[in-house]
Amino acid sequence: MKCFTVCFALLFIVAGCYPGANEGGLLSRSQVLKLNPDADLIELENNEVYTHGAEWVKEKGYQKGERLGKVKKGMATKSPVGADIYTTEEKSPVIIVEYNGLSKMYVIAMGE
Repeated sequence: MKCFTVCFALLFIVAGCYPGANEGGLLSRSQVLKLNPDADLIELENNEVYTHGAEWVKEKGYQKGERLGKVKKGMATKSPVGADIYTTEEKSPVIIVEYNGLSKMYVIAMGE
């Protein structure tokens, strides 16, 4: 019984250590940067973090939807202040950021 208790406690501790634990799989800004210090990310005012670079996003062909706002100081690691942020027309975990004629797609940061 003691062995079972120790194994269960160890499993409980390990399960709580993965990124996104107890957060429904959503990663925080600090978790994303811990995994990739050079991440291209945007943190919205509701604390949702989106990252750029997922290849599958380009293949989906998402269309720009409703404007969410502009990038403010401290929101993004690579996108400039003033860049426009949009939802997609399709229901998706993606936002679109536009600036200087460039359009970049960001997907919500999720743990495994």
